[in-house]
Amino acid sequence: MNPPRLLLITNEARSGNASGQIDGFNELVISGELKSCQTVSHIEGFDSRPAFERVTDALNRRDYDVVVIFTPKRFPANQSEFECLSQAIGSRPVLYLEGDAWGRKNQKKAMTEQMSWWISSSEICFSVAGEPQASMFYENGAKKLLFIPQTYCHVQFAEEEKNPPEELNSTDFVDFTLIANNTARIPFITGLPGSSRRWELYARVRLDSKQTKNMFGNNWPKSWSIGHIDYREQASKIRSSRISLSWEHFDQYEGYSSDRLAISLIAGRAQVTSKNQNMHWLPGESIGIFKEKSPREIIEKAKSLLDLGNPELSKIGIEGYKWAKNRLSHREAARYIMSSLFSSIKKPPSDPWGRLPKL
Repeated sequence: MNPPRLLLITNEARSGNASGQIDGFNELVISGELKSCQTVSHIEGFDSRPAFERVTDALNRRDYDVVVIFTPKRFPANQSEFECLSQAIGSRPVLYLEGDAWGRKNQKKAMTEQMSWWISSSEICFSVAGEPQASMFYENGAKKLLFIPQTYCHVQFAEEEKNPPEELNSTDFVDFTLIANNTARIPFITGLPGSSRRWELYARVRLDSKQTKNMFGNNWPKSWSIGHIDYREQASKIRSSRISLSWEHFDQYEGYSSDRLAISLIAGRAQVTSKNQNMHWLPGESIGIFKEKSPREIIEKAKSLLDLGNPELSKIGIEGYKWAKNRLSHREAARYIMSSLFSSIKKPPSDPWGRLPKL
């Protein structure tokens, strides 16, 4: 069998947004397991051409054997356009990668109609969340659904991946780093699921005068946050602290976490975050991932970790770094996706990829 040719339909708003994800597939070309990997974005404004025209042209070239699409959100604009795209794809298999958590119809951040079109036409769907999102996929016509964890970008965090973190000391590091946006315009009333607990976490950390901290993110009250932080700076900022703190949106979804978990691991710092179910594929506390049921418990756990002292905290962080490196990056995610369809493509490390939950 000749190596398959891939057409990757990304959700890049501009060139470079998905550099690590694309590079993960390109590495399969370098290894000879894929013959080629072409990319096209389905986002309006990526370049001067309309998104539908751009993607249609790529599909009509017919020089691919399989399509992978990153979360389509509202692409294309209508059912007629989708039928045109489907006709161009023909009998070639489609793989759908959903890298976010979504709500049901009439809920906040509800799945779109366009997502249901792509889900029902895909050979395999990949979701970063289990139930209740898994049921939504099957209700929308998914044939086969696989869980896929959030991974770190080995391109944008190449320096951190290559070099382990510095040993912690008493003077050069703050206690806590928090990186999150606020989606609750009216606290405890508006916002995505989990936003009220995130608000509480930020408020509790801010009011605690005993610990030093760096708090980043958009839309927080004045003086609560340093402000926006570029994605590629996140690992280095986490390394400037002893512990990473977070509260996830969609904290009731099984298996779901943002990529902050993977970034904290490659940064080599313990992370204390919200507790959710079905994370058994993770080694857990042995690699510095601590899950708690409330913001108050997160802070209590973080303070108890500080009491261990810098040498022990450094050791915990290094264990996470060693475990995540070359195991939880976009490279392994690309390999997992393609090997799920093609037996000719080598599977990623069985730890953790062979232990992922069944959906």
